[in-house]
Amino acid sequence: MATVSGNAVGTEGRSSDRAYGEHLAECFDMPKPGLNVQRTLQRGKVAVSELRVDVPAAEPSASLGYDEAFLVGIQLCNIVGHEYWLDGRSIPVAPAIAGMTYIHDLRLDPRALVREPTHALHFYLPLATLNAFADQNDIPSISELTHRPMAGQDDPVTRYLGQAALAALREQHIASGLLLDEILGAACAHTLGRYGNRPIPVSRSAPGLARWQELRVKEMMNEHMDIGLSELARECRLSITHFVRGFRRSTGMSPHQWLLARRISKAKFLLTETSDTLADIALACGFSNQSHFNATFKSDTNMSPGRWRRSFAMRNDSFAE
Repeated sequence: MATVSGNAVGTEGRSSDRAYGEHLAECFDMPKPGLNVQRTLQRGKVAVSELRVDVPAAEPSASLGYDEAFLVGIQLCNIVGHEYWLDGRSIPVAPAIAGMTYIHDLRLDPRALVREPTHALHFYLPLATLNAFADQNDIPSISELTHRPMAGQDDPVTRYLGQAALAALREQHIASGLLLDEILGAACAHTLGRYGNRPIPVSRSAPGLARWQELRVKEMMNEHMDIGLSELARECRLSITHFVRGFRRSTGMSPHQWLLARRISKAKFLLTETSDTLADIALACGFSNQSHFNATFKSDTNMSPGRWRRSFAMRNDSFAE
């Protein structure tokens, strides 16, 4: 059985690397994406992508990156030989049935290993977009989509919307954009209504995490820089949404932002106090690879790790003189 390591908190996807189109295809080792379209509606960004894998991969899919969003997928063929992980933990699966709807929570680093050809259509639906729909229609916002991981739902509305999206993607004409906007809008509205889980109202003045919770999760993140949100929330005995909200109230930043600051701080220490390679430092600080480390470090400091190390060494040399 294959294994994967979870790092949902620390692999937040950049705006150009969301779970649709080319990035989705790359994570499943596809040379080119299937039919896909990303639209920015009045209420926010949404997308639909066709994923077709004719030659099964030998390894689990790569991380899609942390995202406050869901993939609502329609399976277009039966698959039996597959495995599934959330935050690095194996999830029991049954055969995936053609025509059924499957929901994937992108906050939990979902990954899959499919040992046979597969074909599916995925609606990419950010939580912010779904809640913008809710706000414009005067209904309560949601915090979750009610589902069991890899438990298919017999949902004829999503199935027919998926079929309509496929047809619109394949039969392009002058009004295709308008048609796809309507299909994607309908997918948002239906998902919100059928699967949206309304949270218990929380007072804006409600406290954040208890002191013991804050100290414990900070300790866990310091010790394991690739830890997942689900593990942190479980330690606090809270849902993921309530944990993230409470952490932000207590610290003024999200768990991802706090952990990222700790990673950068540790990386600076290793860059200045050791001769470790950049690749080794990237792994030691919880980054998925050196490229991810380079991009994140440069975004925070305005210089690459290598340049930062050289600059620090030059300053030390000048002081020594």
